[in-house]
Parts: sequence; structure tokens; C-alpha cells
Amino acid sequence: MYTIGRIVKPQGIKGEVKIEIITSFPEHFLDFDELFIDINSKLQAYSIESVRLSDRFVYIKFDGVNDRDEAEFLRNKDLLIPVDKLMQLEKDEFYIHDLIGMNVFNEKGTLLGEIVDVVSHKSNDIYVMKNLKNEEILIPAVKDIIQDIDKSARKIVIHAIDGLLDA
Repeated sequence: MYTIGRIVKPQGIKGEVKIEIITSFPEHFLDFDELFIDINSKLQAYSIESVRLSDRFVYIKFDGVNDRDEAEFLRNKDLLIPVDKLMQLEKDEFYIHDLIGMNVFNEKGTLLGEIVDVVSHKSNDIYVMKNLKNEEILIPAVKDIIQDIDKSARKIVIHAIDGLLDA
């Protein structure tokens, strides 16, 4: 299961909730009939009655959640989808969860570290790598630096320009 949003708070008095978007595809919310919510460490399916998109949030009315108190119960809960509901990506696109844990090598094949996080920015993503000394190194996800990403081998090859690997 993959997290695509987090319930921020109830919205209004009729059971609608405000969702923080945790996906690059907010329009994907319009395609779902149901989402899963972790309630006391047990996934429960919630059928969707209606969805509204704004520039930063999604507003969802779930079937059976009919007032503010019922919506309040869902506050701070994550919305999850199964792997088969993930959007298909283009050839050179990757989900963050696919990148986490990949080994990073230079062009000579030397192991440099492992990706531990990805920070999204408007201009480009930043890969956070822990090097072999357990120091964090920030790697811009741009074509001049990222030479290859092999999802099946769980490996990223980078062109380490001067100063890039300095902690």
C-alpha cells in the first residue's frame, strides 16, 4: 500500500475532509472509488461519495461519514492505495519509494552510498544520499549529474562533479 494523502481536518459539517496531497498526481484522486485508511493498525476501505480538487488540497466526502464528528475521527490518518492503482509513469520517471534504498555509484563503478530520501522542489528533485561514512550528501536530480537509474538492479550512476560529494 502506498500513501497518497493525509487527512488534515474535517471540512464543514456534513462529513467532508480536507486532504494534504502526497502524490505528484492530484488528479488521480478523481479516478478512485475507494481509498484505504489505517484505523488502529488495520486497513479499512472507505468508498468515495465525492471529490473536489483545489490547487493545494483535495476535499473528499466518504460514504458513511456524515457529520463533523465522524470526519474528526479521521483527522491525521493517511490515505493509501494498493500498488496496482499507482499511476503508470513515463520511461524516465520514478516513484520516490522506488528510489529509496538504491545504491549510488560513480561512473567508474565505485559505490558511493545509498539514497535515503528525496526532497521535491519546483526546479528539480534532490536525492539525499548517505555516503559510506554515514554523512548526508545532496544530489540534484538533473541530467548532467544523474547518468542512469536501473530500477531492476536498484542502482543509480552519477557523474560526480567537483564538490558534489563533499559533506
